[in-house]
Amino acid sequence: MTASAGTARDLQERLETDLFRLGSAVGVPGASVALAFGPHVVEAAFGVVNTRTRVPVTTDCLFQIQSITKIFTATLVLQLVDEGLVQLDRPARDYLPEFRTADASAGEQITVRHLLTHTGGFEGDLWQPTTSGPDALDRFVRDLVAQASQHSRPGQRFSYCNSGFGTLGRIVEVLRDATYEQALRRHLAEPLGITELAFSADQALAFRTAIGHVRATASAPLRPTREWALMPPSNPAAGNQLALSAGGLLELGRLFLSGGRASNGTRLLGEASAALMLHPWLRHRGVADSHQGLGWRLPRPGVAEHGGGAPGVATMLRIVPEQGLAAVVLTNADAGGQLTQQLLDPLFADLAGIAPPVAVTAPAVAARVGHPDRFLGRYSTRQFRFEVTSDDEGRCWLTREARNETVTMDRRAGIATMVDRREIRPLEHDTFVAMSEDGGVAGTFTFLEQGDDGRFRFLANDRVAPRDA
Repeated sequence: MTASAGTARDLQERLETDLFRLGSAVGVPGASVALAFGPHVVEAAFGVVNTRTRVPVTTDCLFQIQSITKIFTATLVLQLVDEGLVQLDRPARDYLPEFRTADASAGEQITVRHLLTHTGGFEGDLWQPTTSGPDALDRFVRDLVAQASQHSRPGQRFSYCNSGFGTLGRIVEVLRDATYEQALRRHLAEPLGITELAFSADQALAFRTAIGHVRATASAPLRPTREWALMPPSNPAAGNQLALSAGGLLELGRLFLSGGRASNGTRLLGEASAALMLHPWLRHRGVADSHQGLGWRLPRPGVAEHGGGAPGVATMLRIVPEQGLAAVVLTNADAGGQLTQQLLDPLFADLAGIAPPVAVTAPAVAARVGHPDRFLGRYSTRQFRFEVTSDDEGRCWLTREARNETVTMDRRAGIATMVDRREIRPLEHDTFVAMSEDGGVAGTFTFLEQGDDGRFRFLANDRVAPRDA
């Protein structure tokens, strides 16, 4: 579909109208949106950056983008591939000899491609603080990744891995002889014309900057988080603190609409490398048509995206390369995820013919789990403990309890950490859904690998949680 001059005016009006309507309806304090369709770029802003100060959101306002930073990191790595400095299927240790996990033999086998596709097989959420200086990623790899538990063989399965992207960021630092911030600014932000960005709270003070908003309890009012950055600066390559404007982040998305060229025509990424990043390398568990690229998620054919989130922050970058369509939604509340879906799904359907994702149908109330003993027990990652139990009526339940740095993060945000307990119902094979209070589907997960005793060894959704010994 080709955009006309009239389309730009129509899009601007639609974006502003829909953003105001949906932002008010879902209860997001503030949001900034940018959209590119063909040669046209439109932007809109809604609400306030902080409910305490009541400063309005403008289109140049900065929001933390969290895990969308991984697309910057992956692009920096593929630039190194273009220059012949990195090969995707070589072990990461070839470029970073100090890289290892708790399983020394596995650490020797983990390749750059494994890290880019979240298939390294080691603990992904290492949120302990190291330093805030130029040695942050060096210390992250040496002190934290080196002790990361190995739950799967390299390349065996997908498990979202922040620590893998911290390792990639350190590879960039070593090969560029620069800090991660310096490399990102020099090789991507400046050539893309991105000037509205900050890597820390100190830098964010130079801009009009949004702060996240949370509820202390489910029924409490929204309040600004107690601190602007809840995650430590130890892993900037995975997205702990980076903040951008919606228009600035849109330039990264537009790079992939043009096969690796910036909007001014400068080639920043080889066409083949841009295509590699958007190639479906493996299928995500339990989600039809959803695949993993290099950094990018491919939730359905023709679409690539990456979201970002932390308490009080919800963001999205979504593109349809073949239709020349890209969009960014940045918000300062958890409900921003709902706003993103309601805003972008109709737009992408109308502009690019992309049908909204098919919602998972909740199993019937009478659905029961056959042979529940296979699933019962505790499963843990560093940040969460899960327990599967059954009751006298034959129903199964999943309890999730935060631990370690997640508890600390909640306290810093001003959230009372709660234990979440939901009924789970079988969907198909070993995939289940967790039920929400209103009878809808709150999420899906899959049990993996039955042992000799018949019990499953892992509980997996976006991350793999091994059964406790």
